[in-house]
Amino acid sequence: MPRHRTVRVAPDVPRGVEFAIATGVAELRDEPDGTTFLWVNGVPSSPLDPDPDALAFEYMRHLSAAVDAWGAPPRMLALHVGAAACAFPRHLAHRLPDSGHIAVDVDATLPELVRAWWDLPRAPRLRIRAQDGLEAVATRRDESLDLVVRDAFAGDSTPAALASPEWWAHAARALRPGGLALANVGTRPGDRTAAADVAAAREALGDVVAIGEHAVLKGRRRGNVVIAAVRGGSLDPGALRRYAASAPLPTGVTTDWAG
Repeated sequence: MPRHRTVRVAPDVPRGVEFAIATGVAELRDEPDGTTFLWVNGVPSSPLDPDPDALAFEYMRHLSAAVDAWGAPPRMLALHVGAAACAFPRHLAHRLPDSGHIAVDVDATLPELVRAWWDLPRAPRLRIRAQDGLEAVATRRDESLDLVVRDAFAGDSTPAALASPEWWAHAARALRPGGLALANVGTRPGDRTAAADVAAAREALGDVVAIGEHAVLKGRRRGNVVIAAVRGGSLDPGALRRYAASAPLPTGVTTDWAG
């Protein structure tokens, strides 16, 4: 599909200017290729690309590959914990027009700005709420979701409550049998926080597949790893390895990543 570079995101919004949000500041920055990035508190948070098929962040491409390997039901309902600019919910809503998405963010102001800044699907296709990420899964009915995506950070780390056994247990409970849970895990050499996160995911859901750059998976370099788990089932690692073989960066897939 061609990239629609003639469309600009929020053309009247000044770049490099900090906008006050409930949890700090947000700003837009343009890249030479036409992509606009949302920065939150000095950290790149979301790419805003005119083409909903385009995913500038490598970890978002891993998320999308995991959804492909899972085989999403066309009319699925997904909960995204950590809305930011809703780049990934927008991507899935475009690829699966009959799907529904709920995106929650702890910041009450940011969703309002994001809605004003670029073209997001409207409710009921995409509903954006200001809500705590643990509360978002804890208040879901049993077996009411097909997909849960966790992509929430405070600075460059996942909040402890969202990487806890409690969060993962609620995510598993809220998923329908065969439902998929995905999480973007930030990791760095010598930091054992990710290990506890992955262990909690395995305790709640069983088999966990990890996707990331080889050096990051081996604990040699800082980066992001996507972990995926299916309630009552498993993903086909072979399908993900075929994806990894064609990825722009040297990417690995493993079922025994310990964080």
